[in-house]
Amino acid sequence: MMDEAKGRERETWGSYIGFILTTIGSAVGIGSIWRFPYMVSSNGGASFLFVYIIVLFTFGLAFMVLELVLGMRYRTSIVSALSMIRSRFRFIGLFMISVCIAILSYYMVVLGWILAYFAMSILNVYQTFEEFIGTWYPLASYLVIVAVNYAIVRSGLRSGVERFNRYGVLLLFAMLIPLALIGLSIDGDGVGLRYYTEPDNDRLLDPHVWSSAIGQAFFSLSIGLGVLVTYASYTREHRQSVIATSLIVIGSVLTVAFLSGLMVFTMVFANELDEVQGAALVFIAMPKIISSIEYGYIIGMMFFLLLLIAGITSSISMLQIPVSALEDTFRFSKGKATMLVTLISLALGIPSALSYSPFHLSISGMPVLDAFDWTFGTIALAVSATLMVVAVAWFMCREEIMEQVNMSSRVRIPSTLLDVVRILLPTMIIATLLKILVFV
Repeated sequence: MMDEAKGRERETWGSYIGFILTTIGSAVGIGSIWRFPYMVSSNGGASFLFVYIIVLFTFGLAFMVLELVLGMRYRTSIVSALSMIRSRFRFIGLFMISVCIAILSYYMVVLGWILAYFAMSILNVYQTFEEFIGTWYPLASYLVIVAVNYAIVRSGLRSGVERFNRYGVLLLFAMLIPLALIGLSIDGDGVGLRYYTEPDNDRLLDPHVWSSAIGQAFFSLSIGLGVLVTYASYTREHRQSVIATSLIVIGSVLTVAFLSGLMVFTMVFANELDEVQGAALVFIAMPKIISSIEYGYIIGMMFFLLLLIAGITSSISMLQIPVSALEDTFRFSKGKATMLVTLISLALGIPSALSYSPFHLSISGMPVLDAFDWTFGTIALAVSATLMVVAVAWFMCREEIMEQVNMSSRVRIPSTLLDVVRILLPTMIIATLLKILVFV
């Protein structure tokens, strides 16, 4: 196995456009389309949107640049790249891919729900969420999603991951724009639009809104897991501008998130379902809306297909990260690496799938999926991001960082900005984590 891997040339993206679309796909997941609207609804509407934009272009931009720098500079996946900074940082990389696999395991469960609701939209017969989780469909749909992810990643970087994202991301925008316009057309008195675009000044300085916005940035940009490091390492040369690349991806993520919120809130308020908040917006409010409006059959299929494509583009990125680490660091073949990670994530995800099924598997009264999300998607992800940013910003050669940052860039970034990033990023992550723990 080792001889086979050593003799194989490392994969690269087919083009820079393919790299950009795949990176956008990894970031634009159900975190931007499903999670973003319910975060807005739980954190003051337009006030959250305004704060989120600031966070994306400060905290998010700085973090993304560091990840891209690491990947483009060392041209290898997260474990090996961190080992090149300091050999002991190998364990940070191992921790990161462990968190990535854990998050992937329950992320695919939610993606399975979306697949099931997409099937319902085709049949034009919707179950309530309570009815749905009272069946074994959540487990069955989860297994289908696991198989789809395996097939795409096993096909290879260009033939599988890049090809799916090339078509998937373009289709995603092609469906999202008309859905947002439909929402605007039925929001006759503009209540939903005003809720979404007119901030409450009293909430703009609310620490909870800011911490929630930083948390949403993790989900929206796929930062802290090594996704961007790994994807950047597959570029054919390392002369692309990391600033321009980061701005393109962040701009795309913001566009998708904004249009998603516009679509959801105009439809929700137009149908007087504004009391439905949180995660229920997708699985409770949207089916009710779809069944009550003209051309709801077509809109329903478009909406859940949109979520499904966005979810798969993110889930295959989370599968690709540990697969790349096994290939680069431990010299596994593509097939064996993909199979191993798939089996581990499958085993970890079954308890989460069973927690929303007739089995109702729980830990201390909390569904296993919710417990996993709290442990790995909140706490472990924050720890992972903190460790990575400290390793890169504080221990990677300063000259190498700034050379990569300023490569192919028209505006030269002063090295003193790195000192700000070194302090600011870990402080913001730790403060957000403490805020979450205090108010648990």
